[in-house]
Amino acid sequence: MLLNAGVTIIEAIELLKGQTDSKRLDAVITDAGERLRRGSALSEALAAHPDVFGEMLVNMVKVGETSGTIDTIMSRLADYYERDNKIRQKIKSAMTYPVILALLTVAVIVLLMVKILPMFSEILGQMGESLPLITEMMMGASGFFVDNFALIVLIALALAVVFRYFGKSAAGRFWLDGLKLKLPGIKTINIKIITARFARSMSILLKSGVPIVNAADIMLRLIGNKAAELRFEACVREIKEGKGIAGPIRDLKLFPNLLTHMISIGENSGELDEMLGRTASFFDLEVEEAIDRLTVMIEPLMIIVLGAIVGVIIISVMLPMISIMTSI
Repeated sequence: MLLNAGVTIIEAIELLKGQTDSKRLDAVITDAGERLRRGSALSEALAAHPDVFGEMLVNMVKVGETSGTIDTIMSRLADYYERDNKIRQKIKSAMTYPVILALLTVAVIVLLMVKILPMFSEILGQMGESLPLITEMMMGASGFFVDNFALIVLIALALAVVFRYFGKSAAGRFWLDGLKLKLPGIKTINIKIITARFARSMSILLKSGVPIVNAADIMLRLIGNKAAELRFEACVREIKEGKGIAGPIRDLKLFPNLLTHMISIGENSGELDEMLGRTASFFDLEVEEAIDRLTVMIEPLMIIVLGAIVGVIIISVMLPMISIMTSI
């Protein structure tokens, strides 16, 4: 917006300072401004912070500087990141309720095991009646839980920490991303997300004048799934060999057939960037609908699970009580 208004790049960077609540980002913007004043190009100033500004953004800015269309490039990038962020926020919102319900389920189980069941265990023990098998099992589980509560909590925390660090490691990230492409339900959504991101990224790169070979190279770091990126490497090699893009994408057997058909039409008509843009818009809608459907399925399923767990515990307590009352 600032560049479209005729503000110079250095002035625009100065105006952006202090406009964010993130101290880290503000420091990065300040550093970029200092680099610009020392004679660096904007792409070089941004490339100095690869952990903040991705490879795609830096390459696009470099293209904009070369072609004199930096304002247009920035506008396209803004649209790209806004769409990508919208999908991310949609996923986070969809997972909020299931996560809260899962935590509530754990809290209810802990309360019943630690506080409620021991009370009934003592009462039933004093009555001297023989207990049903399900009641003995629940009382035994409750006793074990109470006696080893601290150990169980420590093990749970240790597993959470290990899983967190494993998920951040290269091997862990690859394993988890591979799992996302195999699990029913989750697989469909992830493939649609990958397809939308691939089509949108390739579209904006090609529209901005990035050669298809360079665009394919950049895409290796933009797909967002390490397992898919590894498979895509073979596709990039074939593109560099001059085999086009539709054939290698089809041989990959990762993306839906619609993407392959749209790429083929785009290559034949010379409007590949336009076709990819339309495909990205279609799969964006598909992702939103798939997330909504998954949320609708997860919520009642988790409620049923919570109800079943509480129901089993209540039944294990009520059965001997009913038996005693019947005898009386």
